[in-house]
Parts: sequence; structure tokens; C-alpha cells
Amino acid sequence: MTSKAFHNDFVLPRNEPIVEVALEVAKKPKIPPLLSNMRSIDESKLPYKCGVIFFYHIACTGGSSINKWFGKQIKLNGPHTSYWTKWGRKEKLEANFIKGMTNQTQNIGPNEWRFVHAHGMSYFPNASEAYLYQWRKEVESQGCGFVVTTMLRDAIGHTISQTKGMIKPNVTLDQFMSHLEPENYNQRGLFVSQIDYMLYNMGPRNEQNATREEKVRRAVEILQRHFDVVSLGDHDMFTDIINKITGWKPFKKKASNIFGGDLNYSYAELQKIKDLTEANGDVAFIDAVKHLYYPGHLDYLL
Repeated sequence: MTSKAFHNDFVLPRNEPIVEVALEVAKKPKIPPLLSNMRSIDESKLPYKCGVIFFYHIACTGGSSINKWFGKQIKLNGPHTSYWTKWGRKEKLEANFIKGMTNQTQNIGPNEWRFVHAHGMSYFPNASEAYLYQWRKEVESQGCGFVVTTMLRDAIGHTISQTKGMIKPNVTLDQFMSHLEPENYNQRGLFVSQIDYMLYNMGPRNEQNATREEKVRRAVEILQRHFDVVSLGDHDMFTDIINKITGWKPFKKKASNIFGGDLNYSYAELQKIKDLTEANGDVAFIDAVKHLYYPGHLDYLL
């Protein structure tokens, strides 16, 4: 959630139709986390002849590899495909991203595919959800597909992966993890967990002091309402689905942005990582994703 002043100045410019959309979104009832409430793709209509792929890139989930894969596919598929991104570390960037993204949804050619990469500070899903409705409506009104995607991974493994960020500033684990302490619910830290990225990106964090359970409910709700392709660490499945949607020919993806160093922790330090990741809602969030998007993940118990 962003501050009211920031929201008014940069997210919802006055006298724009998006304000009406935002008010409509605020009135929408909460939806239960059921398979029947998830977005789905009718495979009988694939591949779509044109569209926009919106890739919400959460740090340390393998998104760099997927981003490069998209870049190569765009080069291979010629002049009717394009790549656009705008991200950085400044809060005001979101207004520029929204403007550019809105342009990407307009005047799409009959056989054109546009790929949009959303990353740090570019888009805050929790506060700016209304734009996802607006962008989808605009793209689909042209007879094209609007495909919202993201990559996730095991919650504790994600936090451990992020701790490589302690090396450069040379901070302790306690310092690195301090923003996940429950009493620091609205503080921003040296890294962003998956549930916080899904809700707030790198922007203002949990300003309304939402409970862990409400954060999980809201993050799952955003996935259910808007995300067409959600992958939990399965890059091959992700690329296969995108190829089916677009009609692109498959090619082997190469891993990138791989950390080659060592991360060594004591039992107490690993326990702290586990406890704070759970306290922040990330473990429950990923568990909910497993149940919704991978309903067969407990088949081994049968």
C-alpha cells in the first residue's frame, strides 16, 4: 500500500478514467482461493494471433533467465515482436512505467506480440491493481491476448538466495533480516521477499499494518484476478506455456545471473531465516500457490 499523497500524485492522476476503474476495483468482493476463481486459458484458441505479455519479474526467482529467454525469442521472431521495459530504484518511476505500459496496449498489429518487463519500482500491484484491468480491457478489445505472468520459488530458499546481498554492504544477518521482524512491518529492507514484491514491489511496504494472513489473502487474490501463467520454479513449463500461447518455436533456455559463491550459516542463523520468512507470510503464500496452481503436489500421499 502506498501513502495517500504518493497515490494521488503519481498513481491516480486527477481527471483520468482510471480513477473510476480504481473505485470499481475497491468495491469488488473478496474472492475465496478456489480453483474455480482462477484465471484460465482456453487452449483450443491457442496460439493467439497477437497480444501483450506482461512479465512481473520478482528478484531471485530465475526471472533474469526468463527475461533473457524472452529477449532471444523476440529477436528470433522478427519485426512483429518487441521488448519494452522501464525500471529502477526511484518511487516516481511507476508513473512513467504506467504511461509507457498504457502505450504498449494500444494500436497492436494483427500479428504483433509485445513483451513488457516489469521489475523494481516499475509497478505496485496492490495499490495500482486498477491498471491491470484497464490494460487487459484495451488489449482484448483489439482481439489480442493479454497474458500476465510471473515466476515464484520455494519461500525459504528464496530468502537464503537473497542473503548473498549481505556481502557487498558487509552487514550481519540480523541487520539484513531486521525488516522482517513483525514490529518492523512497514520498514523497507535490503531485500524484498516474494509476498512483499507481489504486493508492494520495492515501494512503500505494508503501511496499513496488514496481518500476515491478510497479506497472503491479498497476494493470492491478485494472482487469481490477473495472472494467467504462474510458475513455481519450473522454467521449462513456463516457456512451454508461453510458446503455446504465442506460437513461437521452442529453443533451449540458458540459466543466467547465477551466484557462484558460498553461503554458510549456523543452525541458529538458518532457524532465524526460516522463522522470519514464515512470520512475514511468504511460506503460507507459496504454500497457497502450490495448492492452487499445482493441485497434484500432494498426490504422493494417496
